[in-house]
Amino acid sequence: MKKPLRVDAEAEDEIARAIDRYEHEREGLGAEFWDELKTAMRTLEAPGPECGPVIGLPRELGVRRKLLIRFPYAIVFVEGDTFVRVISVMHGHRRPAYWNRRL
Repeated sequence: MKKPLRVDAEAEDEIARAIDRYEHEREGLGAEFWDELKTAMRTLEAPGPECGPVIGLPRELGVRRKLLIRFPYAIVFVEGDTFVRVISVMHGHRRPAYWNRRL
């Protein structure tokens, strides 16, 4: 069953910063990042086995991640009964657990 996404405000800020950073790097790269992110986020409406647990957190919290293919980012999320909550869109090479306080 598909569930709607709820993206936390902090995750929205991370997305905006990443788009800006990539757009500064090369014109159009921010849009390419956004396209890949939207595609990945659509799969979270019915997450499959490609979405693994977040290492270092108890499994019972249900926190999972979906890796982007082209960009070094992961979508960190929790699947609830009626919706999927996106907690973070984190860069894979920066402070990996900074978003834990959001749980």
